Amino acid sequence: MNAAEQSFAAQLERARDGEPRFVAALRSSARDAFLAAKLPTIKDEDWRFTNLAPLAGQAFSPGPLARATAELPPAPRLVFANGRLDPAATDLGGLPAGVRVSSLAAALRERPGAVEPRLGGAIAASARQPFVALNSALFEDGALVEIDDGVECQPTLHLVFSSGADRGGERGATASHPRNLVVAGKGSSATVVEHYLGRGAYLVNAVTEISLGEGARLEHDRLQEDAPEAFHVGALHVAQAGASRFAGQSMALGARLARVEARALLAAEEASCDLHGLNVSSGAQVHDHFVHVDHASPRCTSREVFKGILGDTSRGVFAGRILVRPGALKTDAGQISSSLLLSDDAVVDTKPQLEILADDVKCSHGGSVGQLRPDQLFYLRSRGVPEALARALLTWAFAAEMVQRVGPEELRARVRRAVTARLPSGELLREVA
Repeated sequence: MNAAEQSFAAQLERARDGEPRFVAALRSSARDAFLAAKLPTIKDEDWRFTNLAPLAGQAFSPGPLARATAELPPAPRLVFANGRLDPAATDLGGLPAGVRVSSLAAALRERPGAVEPRLGGAIAASARQPFVALNSALFEDGALVEIDDGVECQPTLHLVFSSGADRGGERGATASHPRNLVVAGKGSSATVVEHYLGRGAYLVNAVTEISLGEGARLEHDRLQEDAPEAFHVGALHVAQAGASRFAGQSMALGARLARVEARALLAAEEASCDLHGLNVSSGAQVHDHFVHVDHASPRCTSREVFKGILGDTSRGVFAGRILVRPGALKTDAGQISSSLLLSDDAVVDTKPQLEILADDVKCSHGGSVGQLRPDQLFYLRSRGVPEALARALLTWAFAAEMVQRVGPEELRARVRRAVTARLPSGELLREVA
């Protein structure tokens, strides 16, 4: 075992008293799955472009009790520090009738029957996903969001996850395993934001399960601004009923190494899924997006658009897999990945995959990797725009499409500021971006 696996194995032996029987069974099977699989390596096909050696060589301990110190979004919000609810920072004011937002740990204590049918369902099975198994075995808390049938939730629901030790990593690297569950009833609609940030050296291993009832509509925005020394692994699992609509945006900006897996199951006819993402990388950062869309029913639609902006010696990875099952006629699926290299030393790996087992479908994929075009730079320079500003404007134009997909206005403004701050000469864009 490497250092990370040894530290996790020790934590897996910790006894947990008083949990519902189904949670104990979930933890037991997940523990066995993780110990059998261990951490992925570049020999695993789904991880061959992302080397976890820096993470594997680090021992992790549970994070201490802490308070979130970041700038907080407006209510309603749930705030977690090192994977545990921060009651002082949480504010659930403004929730409409028919919308319940609570700590998952509290729900497991007070009304486990509401959680049991959904937690750790087939779509988030642990057997072939070691980090999901590790999360299932070690999670302490997270968010439970329940939206009743026919309810339109107007306020954005914010889930904030702050990580790291209180005083400069005195305890060494810490780890938290947030577990989130979102259940949207038939004909409901809502917007849910997950925001990750922190300071120091730590690992966030987050799992979010989303279940959409028939005709439900959900926007899910994920903003990752973790500390430069941090590791981030996230999994999003979405199960969609007929005529449901899911729109997911993933913005990867922080962390030393970050990977997000998004898996969507279109289980009934007329379901629609949009999965989009942007990563902005510099230094030696590694940002990895892995997407798997399972068209299990006829007449479903999916779209994937992912972009990356990479400087210095950073690395970007995009792997998109579309599966069209037998009988999934009239499937319409499209996938595009584009990367902009700001340095000759930056690296991008893309791996589009189509597995089509049905006739009468429309599936496509495309991608591009390149640098700023000299003719576009010349055009701006010839009109008196300084070179630094010209480069910043063209780079921002590449990113702006993805930023504009973020629905909530206050979050879109924050993403805009965060993206421009990470671009070369980004300070020049304050008035124009």
